Amino acid sequence: MPAELHSFRRLVLGLQSSAPDPAMRLAVEMAELLDLDLLGLFLEDASLRDLAGIPFAREFRLLGGGWHSLDLDRLVHDLEVAARGMERSFTQAARSLSKRSQFEVMRGRVAEAITSISNTGDIVMIVEPTSAADRVSGQFSWLVEAAFRSAAAVMLVPSRIVRTKGPIVAVAMTGDHPTIAAAAAIAVAAKETLIVIGPGGWDREKPRIAQLAAKTGLTIQHVTAGDLSPDPTVCLKAMGHLQERLVVMTHLPFDGATTSAIASARQVPVLVIEPERLPPGEGASRT
Repeated sequence: MPAELHSFRRLVLGLQSSAPDPAMRLAVEMAELLDLDLLGLFLEDASLRDLAGIPFAREFRLLGGGWHSLDLDRLVHDLEVAARGMERSFTQAARSLSKRSQFEVMRGRVAEAITSISNTGDIVMIVEPTSAADRVSGQFSWLVEAAFRSAAAVMLVPSRIVRTKGPIVAVAMTGDHPTIAAAAAIAVAAKETLIVIGPGGWDREKPRIAQLAAKTGLTIQHVTAGDLSPDPTVCLKAMGHLQERLVVMTHLPFDGATTSAIASARQVPVLVIEPERLPPGEGASRT
């Protein structure tokens, strides 16, 4: 049933120097639930090597180390150690996955790497760094921006996930909004309730929701949120009493900043899909 409700084929987990274990487990769980291949992609930004080649570039070493010139050989070694450690963690986490899993190291500009590796059948999962300094770094910002500019859906994962059980929430404008089908696929596979957050005046949409409930066996609830604008406060207010484990939204009218705000405030993953994403077989019936 889940595969009938979505068109995803692969989950790409974007990894940097560190990734919380819960996020790694979430990637494996999502791949298993949606029957997806899993690619662990360790992103080594070429700008780090370029920086080490600048004569006046310096690094500050703790514990009395003071300021030193960037050592390219040491930087390369540290990156290789980090990549090997990440590969071990990824392989361990994915060992029970029934679908194909693969780990790759990609060197280059972050934006170019994400663009070249992703396609319309992918979910690119971006994990928020645990360090506050890393969260505001240019490298993480570039990674998020590149993911949202790519052809793939994007899942933003906060560094701390407060719930791994609970309803799946779809933020939808209409009864046939693509977020509902994607969220329903996850809810069916995870054996969770589906909650649809939408504007008022949904009486005409009830037959569609009832049809989906009958088809999937899901318990579906509707929460009215008024005007669903890009302002995250509207969605956050509607979610106030919910205990959701994951939120599904569309890229438009919501942007990356809105999505990040919701993921950080709710401390649950947020999956952002393109507005035109449809379940397999439905694309030919709509114009």
